[in-house]
Amino acid sequence: MFTKVLRVAVCTCSFFYTFYVLCHLTYFLSKRIDYDENVESEKGENLAVKALWHSLINFGLISVFILQHSVMASDSVKDLYAKFNVEDVERSIYNISASAVLHFLISTWMPVPWVFLWNFNNLQGGVLWYILSLIQVIGWCIVYIGCIMMDISELAGLKQVYYKLSGRPCPMALKSRELQRYFMHMRHPSFTGFLMILWIHPLMSIDRFMMASLLTAYMALMWTIDMGDYSYHSIIITRKEMEINYKKH
Repeated sequence: MFTKVLRVAVCTCSFFYTFYVLCHLTYFLSKRIDYDENVESEKGENLAVKALWHSLINFGLISVFILQHSVMASDSVKDLYAKFNVEDVERSIYNISASAVLHFLISTWMPVPWVFLWNFNNLQGGVLWYILSLIQVIGWCIVYIGCIMMDISELAGLKQVYYKLSGRPCPMALKSRELQRYFMHMRHPSFTGFLMILWIHPLMSIDRFMMASLLTAYMALMWTIDMGDYSYHSIIITRKEMEINYKKH
């Protein structure tokens, strides 16, 4: 009985904490950052040292985030869950740890708004500014809709615990071998959405550029979709189109 209550507590806390951190992440990545005019009074050498120090801290934060994602998703860690027969809480613990690292990153991030590649904030209210802001909204819609389409309850870790408590096999085990392989190669369902969010922003400061570059490289390396996955995806789309056309007629 205790283990059942503990499982429910872990997945519930994971769900709400992840939701809380994702709300903060949405604001963190898409908020408007103004150029700090006060830094113009500082000497160029001091600004350079300050920018370098901030960049080193930010690089460390991103490295911790990438390390957490890589280690927690490794086969050796997954084998530990299987060894102790707690595979159902694997996703919940993964989400909690990822959210904790993200929360720390957001809280500790050191912006460098006085060094930037482009700055369109002075055009606020103009057509270009609205276009960039709209692209941010579209990017987040792609991210969250993609998660919902992939079964949000399973991504949140709720479905695994529910199936365990009801005596059913793991949800992933009920999927076809081709779909399991596809999910293993596609580490995140919204690669395109995150690219839009990270790169299309009114102010591309040097710290945001570093974050966008490192996370883009990491996602690209972890995205190992091949022709077999592409063929499977094409077959599923064709099958869905045939079902829709059949229902219409």
